[in-house]
Amino acid sequence: MQHVDPSETHSRRRFLHQAASSIGLVLAAPVITSIIAACETDETTGPTGKQYTVQISDHPELAVIGGITSIVVGDLNNKNPVFVSRVAVEAFAVFSTTCTHQGCQVALPEPPTFVNCHCPCHGAEYSPEDGSVRQQPFGGTATDLPRFSSTYNSSTTILTING
Repeated sequence: MQHVDPSETHSRRRFLHQAASSIGLVLAAPVITSIIAACETDETTGPTGKQYTVQISDHPELAVIGGITSIVVGDLNNKNPVFVSRVAVEAFAVFSTTCTHQGCQVALPEPPTFVNCHCPCHGAEYSPEDGSVRQQPFGGTATDLPRFSSTYNSSTTILTING
């Protein structure tokens, strides 16, 4: 019968454990990288140097706080519509209409059925005040709709959106 040195057995076990751990780390690296990258994504769109103006008086639905409309503003949001929501007497929120789940166009709230902006493709719902997720889509996840910074001049009733 062959005698095995206990220190050699311990050394083999240690090697196999370290090798398995290393293989696991290598296989998990792409997943970890994508998770970290997703966490670092800024949901607020950065300025491109372009500014767009919207004459608020041309949109009667924005005359009251809580009013919201969907409009195309030049080439802002890749020429897709944006939501413009009146959140205070002199403040507006501007955010994308493109669902972050699978890219469908999100619709305006349709009372009495919907009080939120909703995606007709998979049922995600977003706040009409700021585009934050209120209900996740069926069979997936969504993040808040990308927002655009804006300023409002009450004397001219012009909303300036930074794109």
